[in-house]
Amino acid sequence: MSIFLDFDGTITVNDTIGELANFALGVQEQQQQQQQPPPNPNSKPNSNSNSNATLTDSWKALVHAYTADYRAGAAAHHTPAASRLSLAQEVEFLRCLKDVEERSFARVRQCGLFRGISADRFRDAGAALVGAGKVRLRPGFREFVDRRVAEGWRVCVVSVNWSDAFIRGACSGGGSGSSSGSGCTPADVVDVIANRVRSEDGAVVGPAGLEGWGRGGREEDEGEKTSPVLTNSQDKLDVMRAVLQEESLAGRPSVYVGDSTTDLECLLAAGCGIVMADKPDSTLLETLKRIGTEVPHVRDASNSSNSSSSISWASSFEEINEHVTFDINTR
Repeated sequence: MSIFLDFDGTITVNDTIGELANFALGVQEQQQQQQQPPPNPNSKPNSNSNSNATLTDSWKALVHAYTADYRAGAAAHHTPAASRLSLAQEVEFLRCLKDVEERSFARVRQCGLFRGISADRFRDAGAALVGAGKVRLRPGFREFVDRRVAEGWRVCVVSVNWSDAFIRGACSGGGSGSSSGSGCTPADVVDVIANRVRSEDGAVVGPAGLEGWGRGGREEDEGEKTSPVLTNSQDKLDVMRAVLQEESLAGRPSVYVGDSTTDLECLLAAGCGIVMADKPDSTLLETLKRIGTEVPHVRDASNSSNSSSSISWASSFEEINEHVTFDINTR
């Protein structure tokens, strides 16, 4: 049976895109310094000395452009948020913003921020940032993965993050081995389906096709057929359904854990949906309330992964471990 986890804001406490960008800026600065010849007091200033500052400005402009584009797209939608009172209306809104996300991915490629950075470096960065405390994993994450894998669940990360390798690194960071002392980290036993950075031009491309993608943080071979870029709630739902179909698990117990509106469709399609939220008025919880779905805390819900349909919320994997029963057997 399958458990699907979002990454940013679910496995991690906060969104990681900013840390991912800061890492890339540091790599680009280091590479530029290595490429510069020794200083010559008689030579003119090297124009490359300002290139990293220019790249930083480009990144800031990219963030600004995305924010403006998203706000404009949301404002132009025919039904304002306060009037979207059904799941169908909210899903229509979320799906109509796909082109906003796709334009952002195009800006990332044009910016060149990730150009020349290998998957290995992204993976190392994920682990290092967790180890340094700059990226924090939710309490109880390791134990959650240990327990579910021991029970026979397949655990899969589904994310619109830009780098699957970064996710694998983060899941392996913050210490060696599992909470059970097995020597494995979550990265060794979970599958990751997320976008990837193409090193040669820094473009963000879709994940490898569902067939042949493997466990243990292995990267796909060069030339592997990729899927479309993952951008929104519909894309994540398509991935979840494809995984279940591939394993002939459609209709069997499934669990989805996520924190944002990008997770909305998966949370409501899974047998057991768990919203990860720091407080009961998170954006996603307020959205669900607006469309008529009340979401109790896991301690107050009759929660079982074997339920035909249930949704609740928690602020950590520790709370999920304590209050949710994971029954891998069908009813």
